[in-house]
Amino acid sequence: MPDAAQSLLSGLGVTPGIMLGGEFREAGGGEVPVRNPATGATIAVVPLAGPADFALAIDGAGEAFGRWSRETGAARGEVLKRAAALLLARRSDIAQLLTLEQGKVLPQALGEVDYAASFFQWFGEEARRPTGRLQPHPVRGREYRVKAVPAGVAGLVTPWNFPLAQGAKKIAAALAAGCTAVWKPSELTPLVALALGSVLREAGLAPGVLQVLPALGPVAGEALTADPRVRVISLTGSTATGRTVLRASARHLPRLSLELGGNAPFVILPDADLDEVVPELVKLKLLCSGQVCVTANRVFVPAALEGKLVEKLCAVWRGLRVGNGLEAGTDVGPLIHAEACVRVRGLVEGAIAEGAELVAENRSHQADRGIAAGGFYTPQILRGVRDTMAIARGEIFGPVLPLLTYVDVDEAVRRANATEAGLSAYVYGRDLSLANAVADELEAGIVGVNEWRPLRAEIPFGGTKASGQGWEGGEEGLREFTELKVISAPVPSLRPPAR
Repeated sequence: MPDAAQSLLSGLGVTPGIMLGGEFREAGGGEVPVRNPATGATIAVVPLAGPADFALAIDGAGEAFGRWSRETGAARGEVLKRAAALLLARRSDIAQLLTLEQGKVLPQALGEVDYAASFFQWFGEEARRPTGRLQPHPVRGREYRVKAVPAGVAGLVTPWNFPLAQGAKKIAAALAAGCTAVWKPSELTPLVALALGSVLREAGLAPGVLQVLPALGPVAGEALTADPRVRVISLTGSTATGRTVLRASARHLPRLSLELGGNAPFVILPDADLDEVVPELVKLKLLCSGQVCVTANRVFVPAALEGKLVEKLCAVWRGLRVGNGLEAGTDVGPLIHAEACVRVRGLVEGAIAEGAELVAENRSHQADRGIAAGGFYTPQILRGVRDTMAIARGEIFGPVLPLLTYVDVDEAVRRANATEAGLSAYVYGRDLSLANAVADELEAGIVGVNEWRPLRAEIPFGGTKASGQGWEGGEEGLREFTELKVISAPVPSLRPPAR
């Protein structure tokens, strides 16, 4: 293991492996090399969980559930808030580890640590406010108590693009609700997940409440959907993966929360201030090198403004620095691996073959010999993209910005909605009445009006249509890990019982 990674892991109290019962252990599912996407170098070799490891993990989580679910909400919340404080205290080391294994530039990694901490803080506070109510009974002398109770063991599956934040969203909500959890982070980015497990252990989380098992998707999917003790499954992944989990879960019908793929429209209205639009569009598109399900995937611009928009975008694009995310001043890092570059290149070449025009690209990384083996894709801008092109029909997941022109706003809204995805959308314009009217018409779980990053721990986030079901964040995120229980009982009386 390279010295930098070893030093970070040692400082964070992490031994590569699986985390069962609060301890790092070897596993029976083989092993995987974890590579730095910027250089291609192996930074660690991590054991992967096999079926027997998942069985042990579910056993342990089931045993811990009886104790953890009976803790007061306030006590659970204190553990989560301590975890938030520890994440911020170790912010620099965790962010460096995140950049080493995921590739995003260091300022974005630091922002992800902050974002993750905000979920532990938020759900740490929400844990002491469980929902419930008294409901009048039609029979005199009785009442209904409606209460939310922890659902049980939760199976959590998270992707590689935001390995810390996506884990935090699910773990904080599950633990606040009183569930225990078996977490399967991506095998491409397991180190920061193990670091989060170590942080929670240090925050006082009891052994077994959270089990961390890096594993291959099919192994984890079968283990979590086949075991009836897993009562909640929360997945962030592709729409295809979500459909697979949905079918497999029919065997035992757990609660499902699925945050799936997106194809976000970014609608620039005719009166938009392009000097405001351009920097925010570039930040949104190049966050995590475009590997974000809520990024601007289709940019709709009035035909009359396209020339000005291209001019302003190209000026910013040329000034970007592409390179190793750990180096100061870098704006765009690599993709997760070389195979991702091949896929994105195929989309771009297909669009150009069908008539799209490449108007800008940034090759500033190509002079750096130290990153030649990494997974870099040249950031590009395309104009003349049409709705029928493959690059506009699904997620690009790369630093490619496609421009689609429109004539009137009704047309833009209709075309923006002509997709099976409905995760996020964006509208930019000076006339807020029009911008808000467009936002109301867009079929998406969250819409940013003159805002490129509307996601926060305090609000629910989820998709419509084929972008999933269920919510993360907000008080709604807590409900995903609870069941309703109704108790019909006599009303307590001051009168002594009759003799």
